[in-house]
Amino acid sequence: MEYFVYPGAVHTRFEHSLGVMELGTRVFDRLLQRHSDEMERDLSQVPELAGDTLAKFRQLIRLMALLHDVGHPAFAHAGEKGIPGGDHEKVPIYVIQNVLGTLLDSTFFPGAAAVLVRLMNKSEELAFLSQLISGEMDADRADYLLRDSLHCGVSYGVYDSAKLVEAVTLVQDPDSGRLQLALDRGGEHMFEAMILARYQMNVQVYLHKIRRIYDHYLAEYSRSWGPENYKSLDDVLLHDDMSVLMEIRKDAGREGPRKPWARRIVERRHHRVVHETGDNADQVKLQLAGRILRQLKELFDAVDFYLDDSPVSIYKLSIPGEQEEPQVQHLYIKERNGNLRLLTRESAIISKIPKRVRTVRIFADANDQTLREIRDKVKDLERTL
Repeated sequence: MEYFVYPGAVHTRFEHSLGVMELGTRVFDRLLQRHSDEMERDLSQVPELAGDTLAKFRQLIRLMALLHDVGHPAFAHAGEKGIPGGDHEKVPIYVIQNVLGTLLDSTFFPGAAAVLVRLMNKSEELAFLSQLISGEMDADRADYLLRDSLHCGVSYGVYDSAKLVEAVTLVQDPDSGRLQLALDRGGEHMFEAMILARYQMNVQVYLHKIRRIYDHYLAEYSRSWGPENYKSLDDVLLHDDMSVLMEIRKDAGREGPRKPWARRIVERRHHRVVHETGDNADQVKLQLAGRILRQLKELFDAVDFYLDDSPVSIYKLSIPGEQEEPQVQHLYIKERNGNLRLLTRESAIISKIPKRVRTVRIFADANDQTLREIRDKVKDLERTL
C-alpha cells in the first residue's frame, strides 16, 4: 500500500509486466545482433527449442516477462501469507501447467509451457535465459526501479537503462562452460548505478515505516481471510487488490477476528515508531531492540507493541575476500581483447554498497501523551541496555 505514503504509486503489475517484456526484448535483440551463433548453439540443445530456435527463444523471453508476476496474490508479498502453502512462487508454475499450458502450446509452439516452468525453476540448461528475467541485472529489476521511482515521485531509482542494455553481452562461464550474461568494459558504471538505485529505493521507499506497518496489517488480515477464501490455487486467481479491499471494508464494519486489522487499514489508524535502527542493523541491534521491547511491555502493559524486522537483499554477487554465500553469482566484465574480469574486483563502488539492508523498528499503539513517555523511556534504555 505504497500509495498511503506516495499518492502517485497506484501503478499495476500489468503495466510493470509489459515494461519487463519490452526491456527483456531489447536485451534479446541486442544479444542477437552480437551472438546469434552462440545462442543458437547453446539453446538448440533444449529439445523443445529445436527448429526456429532463436524465434522460439525470443517468444519465451516475452512470455516469461509477461507471466513472471502472475503468481502474486492480492497485495503481493503481504497477501501471500493467506494462500495455500504461503509461497507465491508456486502459483505461476501452477497457472502455466494447469490453466494456460494448453493455450500456450497451441498458440506458440509445442512444449512452450514446459520450458517456461523449467525457466521459473531456474534450470541449468536455460541459465542465461533465466538471467534475463531473474538475475542480478534482469529486466524485472531494471523496469520496477524506474517505474516505481516515477510513480512515487522520487529520483532514487533512476539510472541509464538504455546504456545498460547496450553494454550487455554473453560469455562462457569459466566454471560451467554455459553461456551467461556479462558486461562490456564500461558497462559496469551503469550496473553500479542500478545497484545503487536498488539500495536507495529500498531504504527510502520500500522499507518506509508507514509502508511496513500496513504490510503487517495486510499480512495478519490475509492469514485469517486467506484460508477461508483460498481453498486452492485456482481461488487465488479469482481475487485482486480491489476485490480483497472490498472484503477489508466489509470486515471493518462487522464483528470477527479480522475486524481489528481491517479497521486499521480502512481508518488509517496505525502504530507509531518508538525505536528504530539505521539501515544496516546487525544481530546486536536486533537483540537490543528485543530487550527494549521486553522492558516496554513490562512498563506499559496496556500498550500494543509490534517489532518489525525487515532484512532485504540488494545483490548476490561474489565479493573478493568474502566467504561466498548460497546462490551467490559471478558477473564478469568482458575486455576488448576478450579477457574476463570479475566485476566486483574491478568496481570501486559495488563492494561499498551493502549486500543487504535491515531496519529494525518497534511500533506502539498509544495516544500522544503515552507515546512521548514511551519515547523518553526508549532513550534511557538505549543508553543503559
